[in-house]
Amino acid sequence: MKTEKKFQEMRVAGIASDTRNMQPVVILREVSGDRELYIWIGPVEAMALQRAMSKEVFQRPLTHELLRNLLEKLDAQLEHIEIDDLKDHTYYATIYLKTSDSKLITLDARPSDSLVLATWTGASIFVSERVIQGMTETHIGEEPRKKVVFSQEDVEKTDEELTKILERIKPEDLGNA
Repeated sequence: MKTEKKFQEMRVAGIASDTRNMQPVVILREVSGDRELYIWIGPVEAMALQRAMSKEVFQRPLTHELLRNLLEKLDAQLEHIEIDDLKDHTYYATIYLKTSDSKLITLDARPSDSLVLATWTGASIFVSERVIQGMTETHIGEEPRKKVVFSQEDVEKTDEELTKILERIKPEDLGNA
């Protein structure tokens, strides 16, 4: 029996860097709450997200701008994205597009690409409650695994204190984008 998924609207609050390996981390914050979700992404995706957040446009469109332009030319709209699953430390996302004839199309996508596109278009970002809580899909009888989620207080600590927190986390607790 499939359980109904509950989603929370979140927004991109910023991009940080994991001080241990200098890998970019997207910080998602609940729109109507104070929980945050951290998703480790690649440097190229981080640059694309930073450009989308600042609305920095180059002379020639890069991949995410090309996708945004393609949607506009096809008269399609990015309705919203959902970060809807976490399996084997990998996040999964779905893009919801609406065509000019009101047909809804869903596309499997990486969360990092989905977040960049949503940021460029102003589309809403929804995250499954299970993902926010760090739950992974489990087989019947298995204990669900929790992913570490930092509180706002943790985030506001100094770099040295944050480094100590990150050193306590096992790599398998972090997940992939």
